Amino acid sequence: MKRIVYLLFLLPTIVFGQNQKQVSGQVVDMDFKEPVIGASVYITMDAVGSERSVVGAIADLDGNFTFRAPADANTLVVSFTGYESQTVDIAGMNSTGLLIEMKVSVEMLDEIVMTGYQETTMRKTTSSMAKVEAVEIKQAGVANIDQMLVGQLAGVYVQPTNGAPGSPAKINIRGTSTLNGSSDPLWVLDGIPLEGDDIPSDFTDKDNIDLLKSYPISGINPDDIESITVLKDASATSIYGARAANGVIVIKTKNGQKGKTRVNITANTFVTQKPDFSKLNLMNSSEKVDFELYMASRSDLRYQQGQGEVARILNESGEYNNFTNNGFSSLDPSVQAAINGLKDTDTNWGDEIYQAAINQQYGLSMSGGNDRNDYYFSAGYFDEKGATIGAEQKRFNLTLKNNYDLTDNFTVGVALFGSQNRTSSYLTGIDAYTNPAYYARTANPYLGLKDANGDYIYDPDLIERSDINLDYNLLEERANTSNELIANSMKSIFSIDYTSEIGIKITSQLGLQLDNDAAEQFSDQESYYTRKYEQKSQYLGDNSEDLYYMPEGGIIQNTNANAFQYNWKTMINYGQVFYNKHEVDVLVGTEFREDNNTMVRSRGFGYNPNTLTTVPITNERAATGSDFNVYKKSYSSNAYASFFGTLSYTYDGKYSLFSSLRYDGSNLFGVNPKYRYLPIWSVAGSWDLAKENFLYSSRLDMLKLRASYGIQGNVDKTTSPYVVGTYGTESVLPGISEEIIRASGAPNGDLRWEKTTSSNIGFDLGIWDGRLFISNDYYYRKSTDLIGLQSVPLESGYNTISTNWATVTNKGFELSITTVNIDHTDFRWSTSFNISANRNNVDRVEIQEESFKPSLQGYSVNAIFAIKTDGLDSNGIPLFVKDGETMSAVDFYNLLEGTDGSQLTREEHRDLYTYVGDATPKFSGGINNTFRYKQFDLQIAANFNIKQTVKRNAPYHMTTVNPGNNYSTEVLSAGTGDLPGLIGFNSAGINTDLVYSWFNSGDGGNTYNDLDVWVEEISYLRINSIRLGYSLSPAAASKLRVSTVRFYLEGRNLLVFGSDYTNYFDPETYGSAYAQPLPKLVSAGLNLSF
Repeated sequence: MKRIVYLLFLLPTIVFGQNQKQVSGQVVDMDFKEPVIGASVYITMDAVGSERSVVGAIADLDGNFTFRAPADANTLVVSFTGYESQTVDIAGMNSTGLLIEMKVSVEMLDEIVMTGYQETTMRKTTSSMAKVEAVEIKQAGVANIDQMLVGQLAGVYVQPTNGAPGSPAKINIRGTSTLNGSSDPLWVLDGIPLEGDDIPSDFTDKDNIDLLKSYPISGINPDDIESITVLKDASATSIYGARAANGVIVIKTKNGQKGKTRVNITANTFVTQKPDFSKLNLMNSSEKVDFELYMASRSDLRYQQGQGEVARILNESGEYNNFTNNGFSSLDPSVQAAINGLKDTDTNWGDEIYQAAINQQYGLSMSGGNDRNDYYFSAGYFDEKGATIGAEQKRFNLTLKNNYDLTDNFTVGVALFGSQNRTSSYLTGIDAYTNPAYYARTANPYLGLKDANGDYIYDPDLIERSDINLDYNLLEERANTSNELIANSMKSIFSIDYTSEIGIKITSQLGLQLDNDAAEQFSDQESYYTRKYEQKSQYLGDNSEDLYYMPEGGIIQNTNANAFQYNWKTMINYGQVFYNKHEVDVLVGTEFREDNNTMVRSRGFGYNPNTLTTVPITNERAATGSDFNVYKKSYSSNAYASFFGTLSYTYDGKYSLFSSLRYDGSNLFGVNPKYRYLPIWSVAGSWDLAKENFLYSSRLDMLKLRASYGIQGNVDKTTSPYVVGTYGTESVLPGISEEIIRASGAPNGDLRWEKTTSSNIGFDLGIWDGRLFISNDYYYRKSTDLIGLQSVPLESGYNTISTNWATVTNKGFELSITTVNIDHTDFRWSTSFNISANRNNVDRVEIQEESFKPSLQGYSVNAIFAIKTDGLDSNGIPLFVKDGETMSAVDFYNLLEGTDGSQLTREEHRDLYTYVGDATPKFSGGINNTFRYKQFDLQIAANFNIKQTVKRNAPYHMTTVNPGNNYSTEVLSAGTGDLPGLIGFNSAGINTDLVYSWFNSGDGGNTYNDLDVWVEEISYLRINSIRLGYSLSPAAASKLRVSTVRFYLEGRNLLVFGSDYTNYFDPETYGSAYAQPLPKLVSAGLNLSF
């Protein structure tokens, strides 16, 4: 009987099982083909009359699902938060190997946004912030995440600084709000602010380009990043206190996903193209020889008259004067043949400096866990050989994240981010010629590198300051010198979270950052670097002979920098919803942090690489200068204590209010107690009109108005309230050296924090079920108490003092538009566009009395001033414009006969300049288009700058053109159009000698380099990425026993539309003769998951 009853209960199950079919497939994101983990896949069973209402499954870590359903089930439903629900026809046998692509829905407006201190949703946000998923901007062959942000977010201006491997990008958010301090944004990694070196603002400077340094995010693996959120206005950034005036960039890294272990493998090979050297428009051998003949034919052009191979041939044959007086035809045929023979050698210096390189990038990650634990592990390897021979970076990454649920309420977590960057480059610093990019511009095209026997050919036209010719060969110097940096970094984050049943969450997070940078520069005894460095030790012996106290041997220089910071914050958060309408969130917390930096520099002379020994310098003359110091150490320590709180309230999902308060204290401004602490606060509100009955429409998803006001802070670490002195020795009497401390700045006990008051209004509009989303912001920021220099009475012992009194304002707008243009089953096309403008103005600053250049007051921080010209006179000398009147150089500069100087005062000299534009573009932005057709996807990303004023160094100087150097072909047109002609002391023309003397030696302000003919206004559009991908269907992938397979091809920086950067590789590096070209590359990659 029992068996019969059991069979009766089992019968429905048996019958049900006999009328089932298998349902299986994979759920992926429509745009990025990433698995949608946790998606619900089910079939409603009302039609079959079962007591069970739902049959289905949850997509696993690979997005896969499988279950059995009634045989007559026709419709499959797929849903997941943030995506539009889908129904899929599974009638008949069409129920296995399904690929379900889910589309982001308007509900993404409720997506979680991480600010670093707390989580919120886009619907409740009252602040100006922008978020981008890492998968949307990821590019192959890019070492750092900052380079991927180019053109991606409105109001975030990203400018590449150099094309060398690992070079940082300069990021500016909503303008510049300081005069002397750093304008870099604050980077935050999983809630921990990162410390590191500031990125220099001037990348036309050789030392800023060639210096190998490690920056805060240079060790972070882009593959580990999940999303990036940029905080822009006061209500978003004020919680970060006195470092947030420049904006905050919050990086959220990937976490582990509970469940079975999932492995992801990425492999990229990318080929860096050789730069197009012809873009520099340099003279070829034929043009250069003819130009040297022209120079030699003019007896008035005496500067370095004996330089250049043409001059050497003429001098060695004794026919220089004959040529000058009678021309080329009067020369002996053998001399003519020797000069014409120079045209037969046309060295392409681009082939010697630059290269095409094959590079590689690999990544491995694993994720998994169980009910109580999740983990994420990744390893990365990146190897990039730059387009410049000898420039290379290798990076190794290891990341480990673990979270443990000790109880239902208590969670602990640990995250470790380890990296090592190995960067190699060329050794410069002794002069400009050792920078390959610069040398390639100046080396003569008829000069070879090796003769027929394979011996080095030395450049005879490198002139040392004392006119001593030093042998230089590019290949030899490359072999005899090295410049390497090994940067090790470990970032650790430990967290404890406790959540109570009544909605209180207590979080304590400790972040530790340890960075070690070890740089070594070596130059062999036979290197140009060492031989020229030896000239610094030259002195006269007892018999007036030249002697050198630097020991024989090489030079080795080591710099070891150690940085450590801890950041410990504890927060209590209470969030609750009352009566389904009142949402309240309160956060209070404390934060303590300290950073310590130690740098040791050592320099050894007479270095023997075989014995690893140096030779001490015993000559007392070495003690009076810094060039031969063998040891130097610096140390700094800064401590901060902060207390903060936030309060937010949302009513009925329509109205939101937010306020924050933070109190920062630091030892940086500890002389006057009342300036040790800075209160920073903000208030903000929003109103979503789309939820009002009077405006309700099924087509209107969101219409949110936002407004915020608050105070942001900034710390200028370049100044100090104390007396700052430099210890050294100086020769006060012949043969007598004294130890001294030279004060470099006056003390000011009232120095305090820099402050920025920020106002922001904006709106967010979403319509047509997410087909169109628009975000628009207008802001006004006034920065006060900026640290600047003010003059003080000379009896104080100082000329100037640093004080808080300068003022700068920024105002601008930002517009972002996202559209889904076409949305069909097999084809989808979406577009994102952003544009922004910033107007910066220095409201108050003091100009130094001795300055040649005009004051920035009333102009932008990045204002460019120039000397206005109006063509040339009959002698090729520029005509100048003053007060609307065209005049000669003599009248413009008020030159006095018999001198090489001007009679103008410094104030009158400053008045010669005219504002011509801003180095910051008037408009900047980007546009991305994403296309999807079945298994194919195509993404095209571009960025643009509109009306950016740029100034380059003059390509030649009208009084000091050296026939031993090469130039751009512009010099062939000197004296025509608006290009200044070449003049010498005895050149023909009225007052030519006076003008020559002024520009050759009297022009202390170097106004020739500031002529408006060297200024351009450029606009350009760069296609920075074209990426084509193909993903195998789940059925095809399963045959390979993997979950997902994706192939892709990508081209980066392949096209630039813009014609105003003549004589340079890229518009981004226009004006810098030292910068390496931005890399153009093509990559192929494979991504596997299983």
